Amino acid sequence: MKKLFLSLTTIFLSLVFVQPVMAITATPSATPTPDIEEKYKLIVQENVSSIAAKLQEKVNLMSLVGYVGKITTISSGNLTVDSHGVLLQVTSTAKTVYLKNNSTIKVTSLAIDDKVIIIGTSIKDGIIQAKRVSVIKDEPILVKTTAVIAKVVSVDIKKKTLTLTINGADQVLTLSKKSTVKLDQFSAGQTILGIVKEYDGNLSISRAKTL
Repeated sequence: MKKLFLSLTTIFLSLVFVQPVMAITATPSATPTPDIEEKYKLIVQENVSSIAAKLQEKVNLMSLVGYVGKITTISSGNLTVDSHGVLLQVTSTAKTVYLKNNSTIKVTSLAIDDKVIIIGTSIKDGIIQAKRVSVIKDEPILVKTTAVIAKVVSVDIKKKTLTLTINGADQVLTLSKKSTVKLDQFSAGQTILGIVKEYDGNLSISRAKTL
């Protein structure tokens, strides 16, 4: 019996102390591989380029300028435009759009003395890089100026008008842009000498004095 007890004890101890030991290994940290790093760099570069392009587009929009004038010279797609006495050099790019009567035209369709609206970017003083060149109608402004002797019918200071009898008919005249007429100095029944301007059927008075 004693021998049996010793045998069982020996077997038990061998089971406890002779168990295989499980190796504990550290979990590798999640470090990016070279391929993943390159992908990250590419994504960052693409985003930076996209943002830079959008910012540049906003800057270009903010620097847009516009002029109206007549073409004086045409050379290899570049124009010289007289804008109210100031000569502008207008350059073009592959993206420049030319319009006439709301239709796209070629630069070769432009002609000397065409009246145009130039929309573009100011490169430096007097030089415009055109984004759009639109040909518009050059309608002459015909203003007829005459001196008249007329009788004052009424004066409306609030509306800034003067009613005169001209050639047997009562005419309502407004004040011209550079008029020196002071309406409070005139009254009905007076006879005046006035400088009258007629444009598009409308009459205005620029100067007047009582006789």
